[in-house]
Amino acid sequence: MKAIRTKISAYAIALLLGCGLSTSANAGSSDFSGIYGAMWASAGGAQIDGSHTDRDGQSTHGQVGGVFPLAGYEIGFNLPLGDVLFLGVGHSVTQGGTASIARGDGDVKGGSNSDGNAAGDSSFNLTATDLKSVYIMPSVSAFDNSAIYVKIGRSIADLSLTGSATGAPTNLQGDILGMGTIAMTPSGLFVRTEGSVTRFNDIYITGVGNSPSALVEGTPDVVQGTVSVGFKF
Repeated sequence: MKAIRTKISAYAIALLLGCGLSTSANAGSSDFSGIYGAMWASAGGAQIDGSHTDRDGQSTHGQVGGVFPLAGYEIGFNLPLGDVLFLGVGHSVTQGGTASIARGDGDVKGGSNSDGNAAGDSSFNLTATDLKSVYIMPSVSAFDNSAIYVKIGRSIADLSLTGSATGAPTNLQGDILGMGTIAMTPSGLFVRTEGSVTRFNDIYITGVGNSPSALVEGTPDVVQGTVSVGFKF
């Protein structure tokens, strides 16, 4: 999977460079140069693609997850690398939002619930809070005051487990890959739209259904659509 993500990143950056060679003469990286700040809102979905092992050692593959809204702020700066190419570097923080990363409700296996009742109530919820990320954005100024970009970054969040499970990691870390567009007015006010995927490190939820040997393990993926409104100083 890492090899696939690397190929996608390389293709996306190559696409940006190709766009940079064919953009309008009126476009310019200097339009975006400088420090910026923004507020953002996002709708996303999280899913763990993995397996559930019951108290008898039987393993079943499936998915668990949830849908969530998030909002926050970010700060960063854009550094020109040429006439139309520039590099954005930024830091984003979630304000008061909670993402449901994994959720089980009796049938955490995604299949039959043959062992759920025997092991007890298997309802649980694993949520992520205080999501923070750092990123770089190779970008191309395509037209006057507009640009396209690729985002590559790293995210970290605090985890909280509730319900009939006894153990989970205390934090979550993962890699971000996204693409988006920027539209900016001459005064510096801008709107940015973005789609991204964050693939987090593997996690283990133990003690599912109050059984010491029952667990859920897998790799969480978070897909987000984000709109940011900000100002370039």
